[in-house]
Amino acid sequence: MLNLLTAQQAGGGFDLLSMAFFVVVMVAAFYFFIILPQQREEKRRKQLIDNLKKGDKVITESGIVATVVDKKEETVVLEISPGVRTLFMKWAIREAFKEKEDGKKG
Repeated sequence: MLNLLTAQQAGGGFDLLSMAFFVVVMVAAFYFFIILPQQREEKRRKQLIDNLKKGDKVITESGIVATVVDKKEETVVLEISPGVRTLFMKWAIREAFKEKEDGKKG
């Protein structure tokens, strides 16, 4: 029994090293493929929301296309159609865009 335990321990050094390497590679891959792109996207959205101004066309998280009428600290007033204004939280803005002269998004 003692010989069996020592035999397993003798070969275990390489397995532990390879396992540690595998864990480091997995953590690095997780960071570069999941965390870093998510941080970049969050930074882009924060910049987009900070740069909103009156008259900008936006799309909300729920897919509503509207025009910015007023901007406050945490909220934004959007005009969905002429005369129809709604209060939205800033985090609900997914993207902003400019309309081309022919009325298409661009």
